Amino acid sequence: MKIRIVLPYPDADTQAGLWAISEEEIDFRREPEKGARCTAAFAATELRDHLLRCLSDAEVTIGSAPEPGAFTVFLELRSPEDPSETYELIPEEGTLRIRGEGRTGVLYGVYELLKLQGWRWYEPGDAGETVPPVRDALILPETPRRYGTSFPVCRGFNMEGALKESADFCLWMARNRLDQSGCRPHTKQLMRKLGIAMRHGGHIFEGILDPDRLMPSGKTVWEEHPEWYGTPETGEKTRERALLTQFCVSRPDLLDFLSEELLSHVMGEWYDADQIDVWSFDTWGSVCRCEACRRLGNGTDQNLYLASHLRDYLNAARRDGRLDHDVKMVLCAYEGTSSLLAPEKPVPQNLIDAGDYALYATIVRCYDHDFGDPACSYNRVYDDALKNWEKVRPCIPVAALEYYNVSKFEDLPLLFTEGMRKDIPYFAAHGATGMCYMHIPIVNWGMRALTQTLYAELSWDPTCDVNAVLDDYYRGRYGEYAPQMRRIYGKIEAASRDIISWRAWKDRSVLTQMLDWDGARPAAPLRVDDHLETPEGMERRGERNVRFLSEALEELEEVLRLQKRSEAGSSGRFGSALNPIEARKQGEDLLRRALTEDRRLLIYGLDTARLALALGKYYNALFRRDDPAGDALWAEIESLETRLEGYYLPITHDGGYLGIISKDALARTQMGKTIDRCRVWRLRNGMPVA
Repeated sequence: MKIRIVLPYPDADTQAGLWAISEEEIDFRREPEKGARCTAAFAATELRDHLLRCLSDAEVTIGSAPEPGAFTVFLELRSPEDPSETYELIPEEGTLRIRGEGRTGVLYGVYELLKLQGWRWYEPGDAGETVPPVRDALILPETPRRYGTSFPVCRGFNMEGALKESADFCLWMARNRLDQSGCRPHTKQLMRKLGIAMRHGGHIFEGILDPDRLMPSGKTVWEEHPEWYGTPETGEKTRERALLTQFCVSRPDLLDFLSEELLSHVMGEWYDADQIDVWSFDTWGSVCRCEACRRLGNGTDQNLYLASHLRDYLNAARRDGRLDHDVKMVLCAYEGTSSLLAPEKPVPQNLIDAGDYALYATIVRCYDHDFGDPACSYNRVYDDALKNWEKVRPCIPVAALEYYNVSKFEDLPLLFTEGMRKDIPYFAAHGATGMCYMHIPIVNWGMRALTQTLYAELSWDPTCDVNAVLDDYYRGRYGEYAPQMRRIYGKIEAASRDIISWRAWKDRSVLTQMLDWDGARPAAPLRVDDHLETPEGMERRGERNVRFLSEALEELEEVLRLQKRSEAGSSGRFGSALNPIEARKQGEDLLRRALTEDRRLLIYGLDTARLALALGKYYNALFRRDDPAGDALWAEIESLETRLEGYYLPITHDGGYLGIISKDALARTQMGKTIDRCRVWRLRNGMPVA
C-alpha cells in the first residue's frame, strides 16, 4: 500500500525530517510560521513511522504534493498562530484530510488516526506503548468528524521538583492530548513543539516576603516594613509568626513592591513559562484582619484585588517594553490561602480580559463518596464552593485541581476509577473549563497508568465512553490476563476509597494524629473522622483494606506465575545485546514488566496499610491499657518497620536545588518517627522492644 503524507510547505519531500527536529532553532513566541512547520512536520514523521510499523508492505512518504497512485493524507492547519487544539478528520475519495485550527490540532489529528489503527500509549516510553496487529489496509473514519475539548483552559499537571522532566513523558502527554505541565529547562523546546503550555511559580510570596530576606538598605523585610505583614486574628504581629497570616494586600507600596518582584521573575528565572502560578501564603485560613483589608471582602476578594493590581502592572510593562511576551496568571481557589469560597464582589475585568484563571483545589476531598454527595462532610464544602463560583458572572475561568498523587499519598497504589468517571463530568457540568492534577509521577506508574489514562480521556471529553476506555486499557496492557487484572484493580480501588480518612493534610486523618503523637500512653481515644466513625470502626475499615490488598497481591502473584510459565514455554530470542537500543529490539517482555511493576507498588501499598492499621490498633490498646495486646501489636510494628526499611521506592521529587531524593519505603510512609517515639516511651517504661 502506498501512502503519501502531504505537508503544506514547499520542499517537504527533502526537508520534512529536518523540520520535525528543528525546535531548538525556533523562537516559538516570535516565529509562529516556523513553529507551525516544525510541529506539522513532526506530526507527519510520527504518522509515517507508526504506519510503517502496523501496515504490511506499506510504502509511506512525506512530500509537498500528492503522488500518483498513492492514498493521500493531507495535513492542514488554518492558522499558525491559532492556539486552538480543535481538529477534523475528513475522509474523501482516495484521501483523508487532517485539519487543525492550529498546529497542535494537526498533531492531535494524527494521533487520532493512529488510535483508529489501534495504537495506545498508557505510560511514557516503549514499555507503555500498545502496538496494533499488522494489517493490510488503513482504517479510516467513515464520515467527517470534528474534535474539540470541553476543557480548553488546561489539561495537565502541577509538577514539583526541579529535575522532574522527561522527553518520553512529554510525548506521552501529546499522544494523549494533554497540554500543560511545569516548565522544565531541558525539554522546554520539545514541549513547545508538542503544544504543551508551561507553568512556573506557586506559593511565590513566602520567598519574596521572607521576613529575614535582606533589602537593598541592608535591613530585613521585617525590619524595614513590618506593616506589610498581616494583622492576625488574635495575638501580636511578630517576625516569627509573620508568614502565618496573609500579607496586607490593602497597602499600595506593598502591591507595587510585589508587582516589580513578579515582573523581575517573569523576565528572569520564569522567562520560558507561559503561565505563572501566583499563590499567596499557604496559611490555612488566616487572612489580614486590618480594617482596610476587611473592606475588600472575603479572602477570595482580597486575592483577586491583589491579582488585579499585578495584572495592571504586567499590562503596563508589556506596553512599555519591560515585558516582552504575554503571560497568564494562574490564581488558586484554595482553602490554604483563604480563597476557596466564591468572591462576594465583582471579579476585576482586567483578569477576565487577560485570560487569567483560577485552580479550584480539592486537597482534602473524599473519594469514598461522589463529589456532589451532600451527605459527605468533606465534599459538601467543596461542592458548595464550586457551585457558588459557577454563579459568579462574569468570572475568570475555573479549572478543577485534583490530588490523585498528593504528597501525603506518597506514591501509593491508589485507584480512583469509579470516582473519576463521575467527578470529572460533574466538574464540567458545574462550570469548570480545565483540569489539573498534582503531582504526576514521571516513572514507575504501575497500576496508576490507568489513572493517567482515564484522566487524559476524561479531560479531553468528559462524556467519553469510560467502559470502552477501561476495556481498551485492560486488553492492551494485560492481554489474556485482562479479566484477572480487572478483578485485582477492583480490590485495590476498594482499598483506596477511604484514603482521605487515613492520610490527609488536615487533623481529621489517622496519619496526622500519628505524626502528632508523642508515642506515650494516650489520655484520650484516637480521634477519627465521621467516615471511620469510631476507633473500632477505624480498625474494621483498616482490616478490610488490608484484606483487599492482600487478596489483590495473592492474585497478582498467581498471574505472574502463569505469565512466567507461558513465557518459558514459548520460543524467544536470547543473547546479549550490544547496547540499550538493541536490547529493546531483542524484545523486552512488556507484559512481564507491567506485572512486576504492579507487584512492587502493591507490596509497598500493602505494607503501608498494615503499618497504619497496626499503629492505630496499638494506640487504641495503649489507651485501653490492654498491654498484652499492645505488646503483640508492637512486635508487628517492629517487624513491618524492618521490612519497610529493607527496600526503596525509586525516587521522589523536591522543590530544592537538587530536586531528587531516594527514600526507603519506611520513610515514604511518613510513620518512622512515630515508631521511634513509641520505642523511646516503651524503653523508659520497661516494656519489651526488639
